[in-house]
Amino acid sequence: MAMDDRTDWTTLLGDAARSGGNPAAARPAPTDMIWRVTLPDSVRSSPVLADGTLYVACRDARLYALDAATGRERWTFDAGAPLRSTPAISGPLLLVGTDAGELLAIDRTAGTLRWRAGLGGEIWSSAVIRDGLVFAGSTNGRFAALALETGQTRWQRTLDGRISSTATIAGDLVYVGSGDGRVHALRAVDGGDAWQHETGDAVAGGTAVAGGLVLAGSEDGTFRALDAATGALRWQFQADFGIIASPAVGGGTVFVASRDGFLHALRLADGTRIWQGPDLRTITAAPLAGDGFVCVQGFYGVTKAFDSATGTELWTLSLGSSLQSTPIVTPEAVYQATDRGLIYALR
Repeated sequence: MAMDDRTDWTTLLGDAARSGGNPAAARPAPTDMIWRVTLPDSVRSSPVLADGTLYVACRDARLYALDAATGRERWTFDAGAPLRSTPAISGPLLLVGTDAGELLAIDRTAGTLRWRAGLGGEIWSSAVIRDGLVFAGSTNGRFAALALETGQTRWQRTLDGRISSTATIAGDLVYVGSGDGRVHALRAVDGGDAWQHETGDAVAGGTAVAGGLVLAGSEDGTFRALDAATGALRWQFQADFGIIASPAVGGGTVFVASRDGFLHALRLADGTRIWQGPDLRTITAAPLAGDGFVCVQGFYGVTKAFDSATGTELWTLSLGSSLQSTPIVTPEAVYQATDRGLIYALR
């Protein structure tokens, strides 16, 4: 199927705007296991999917390419250091960051290295790719734009805080949160400042862009909608605990998951809360918004799907181990990775 129907899911939260939206229709509860694979260590990033292959980054320092239909291993790549960065796919290349501070470009058909580039600090976030450039940040505060084909640095900036936030790109600007308590809007062409917005604490989760707004949560529990052009505050919502999960957007609604254990459905236009989900104890993974449904993972092993308009629970799935990654939902299967290194394909 074409990428437009999101059988393919090639980057964290689906697109460069990090909308977390998937036009796949709501599906019944997955009750049958198609396959299960056990990896040697935990998986703390999200899988990606392209052309019938599921790619999973593992803490054992290996990247795994699995046949999406059978779970059969197609290849593995030894990255030389633990992986917690969600891979990103562009054409024949797969980009992934390592705890050794390297961004790796891997030929996704052969599983061989094309280039590597050092950013100096651990890379926990996922790369974003646009117009032949790769944008990525690291825990030493360095944020860089690299040539997709060669890995050559085009420009780099050092922000004041750790970068674990996955960047968003829309139009001519790149948006990234930082441990310095700011959302930064940088010019994609040269890395210069377009604007900065101060928050009450670190911005650890990724940003999203929708409706002319930059959407970001911070560890002070405040979720903010900022004007994408100016950084001006348009509205904000206060959760009970810190927000480290990226948001998802679908059908004019923003879905915000917090460490207070609740999924909050907010109106994109003004931040009014439409509904609130049940207490899942704590949520650190980004939700996934589909056509009429939203799916969220509790840290302690429960995945729930809700009607996106009403919050009515559609189904529950319990995998019995902690979940720190966002699943992939396609017409054929639900793919889920757990902290114990278990990879499931369910239908």
